[in-house]
Amino acid sequence: MATKPGLKQNPLQWKRSGFIAFFLAPTLVAFCLFYLYPIVTVFYTSMCKWDYTNLANPQFWGFDEMWNNYKYIFMEYPFFWEAFRNSSLWALLAVVVQIPISTLMALAFSRKMRGTKLIRNIYIIPCMISSAAMGLLFRQLYNPTYGIVNPVIELFSPGFKENILLLNGPAFIAMTCAYIFFTGTTTLMILGNIMAIPEEVREAAILDGVSGLRLNWYITLPMIKDTLRTVSILAATSGFLLYNEVFFLTKGAAGTYSISYIIRELAIVSPRAQFGRANAIAVVQILMGMVIIIVINLLYSNFKDRLKASRKA
Repeated sequence: MATKPGLKQNPLQWKRSGFIAFFLAPTLVAFCLFYLYPIVTVFYTSMCKWDYTNLANPQFWGFDEMWNNYKYIFMEYPFFWEAFRNSSLWALLAVVVQIPISTLMALAFSRKMRGTKLIRNIYIIPCMISSAAMGLLFRQLYNPTYGIVNPVIELFSPGFKENILLLNGPAFIAMTCAYIFFTGTTTLMILGNIMAIPEEVREAAILDGVSGLRLNWYITLPMIKDTLRTVSILAATSGFLLYNEVFFLTKGAAGTYSISYIIRELAIVSPRAQFGRANAIAVVQILMGMVIIIVINLLYSNFKDRLKASRKA
């Protein structure tokens, strides 16, 4: 009687599975120790009384009062909703402003023209500077005494001597400009994917009469869609987690608090060391990160469907 093929493959499959598990084990252990355990701890301690009175021993509020920290930050803490609004806007602006700029720059750099490599290297230089250093640089630019921004404003508003970082509205715009146009890393990621597109694909499209903007829209962008999805998620989450610019430019003045900054305010600056309440905000931050990932994935899925429909039309 012939042996079933599946029976002969079982020992090999077991060896292969064991081989894979052996090499995945260190990564899984590291993930559990450095990611999963801290996340679970944040969720748990967000439902605990944990402040300066019991620094080494967080105490669970009990099932009747487990949402006390959340009630405080949602209903009593004066800066939460301002910070949530600002962080959400920065995440949105990262997707609708930063990613299109990065994509356009990557498309421009992908063209084989004289001087492109030099311009690309110059464009990347600011990304070598840390966000903390950039925050300090922009603080000097916005300085009302010797900065270069106020003289420009005076051209349109004579006699303007205010510090824009202390004005509601302008402070938010100034904060946004301090990070949103620095797209070097994102541009490089998109450019690398564009350069990986086989030249035969472009040539075939050109032979079919597709060129210029239509070539980018129907060929290039669909082929780098996964990279665009990834950089959109990275940009949106970075915008939602904005911290260094807030710390070095305004410290939350003039309506510029961010979610990350108020976590620091509660956990470090507050004389009561409100770790439990800070972790409640951290839970909101984690959940919003998940929402951002889901929403962007849905948007790019819809983009693919619309693109197919436009092709058929």
